Amino acid sequence: MSGGLLAISRKWFFEIGGYDSSMKGWGGENLDQSLRIWTCGGEIVSAPDSYVAHMWRDGSEKTKAKYKVGAGDAVKNRARAVKAHLGDWYKKTLSFPSFKRWQRQDLDTSSITDSFSDLTCENFEWYLQRFKYIYRDAGVLPSEVFQIAAVEVEGSSLCLELKTLGWTNFGHDDEIVLKECTDTHTQPQSQWWHGSNRLENGSCCGSLRAWNTDQCINGRGVSTGAEKVPTHTCNLDSGKEVSLTPSSDDGEELLLKVGLKDNCISLEKGSKLPTVVPCKDASKWFKRKPFTPIEYEMLSSETKAMWGGDN
Repeated sequence: MSGGLLAISRKWFFEIGGYDSSMKGWGGENLDQSLRIWTCGGEIVSAPDSYVAHMWRDGSEKTKAKYKVGAGDAVKNRARAVKAHLGDWYKKTLSFPSFKRWQRQDLDTSSITDSFSDLTCENFEWYLQRFKYIYRDAGVLPSEVFQIAAVEVEGSSLCLELKTLGWTNFGHDDEIVLKECTDTHTQPQSQWWHGSNRLENGSCCGSLRAWNTDQCINGRGVSTGAEKVPTHTCNLDSGKEVSLTPSSDDGEELLLKVGLKDNCISLEKGSKLPTVVPCKDASKWFKRKPFTPIEYEMLSSETKAMWGGDN
């Protein structure tokens, strides 16, 4: 939820410990409060007919802030909230560039955890299970991550990558390009992909998402002859949009199908730009260096079995 656009009863607010007393300025209260509410027995609902005034600071004297937020305070607030609530998944957070400084510094989160220690609250895996229609069915927490590499490229290995964006969930629309395949997935490069978005029947996956970003290949935004393949912020209910489909009986070589027609993303000979052509004329791709990401490894064996068995 948004930290500045909410209504909560006074009784419940203080029952779950109120705001973090060690929070500096603002930032991270939305994470902390959202997770406290859900894991400690509450729920968050939307009120679409409500109106909330939220002043936008436009640089004028009238809207100028009467307080100062220290450099890095908002990020520290978010890091503390994540560490307090996510348990082992905090390690995933530390892999993002903006949080790497906390790999070497300990964070005291007692002001958060002590505030609701007298309540019977669930852990973060319970939260993931509660919202499995997002994390499992929409592919937000993938069991497999891989590169999409071109078959039969002379002299080099080329993989699909976002043109401008690194690891971020505050991105803008982008496009895919082909670059030399990297052999590591620990750097913030958007060259690793996984299935994402729900199909019409509610299961995964209707598209392909760049790992650790909010970007999915826009399979409905291209047509035959397109020389630019765009990406956009993932629509978790996209339905069938992009898929890797076996092109032969052995299943190793794949077609990268887009949209609802028989079109595919292809690498034309002598080019390093992906284009869209009829699938019968398209080049082939393969999954390169697939692995299980840390965020899935941390699930208990019971949850993994459940997620694999009741999809």
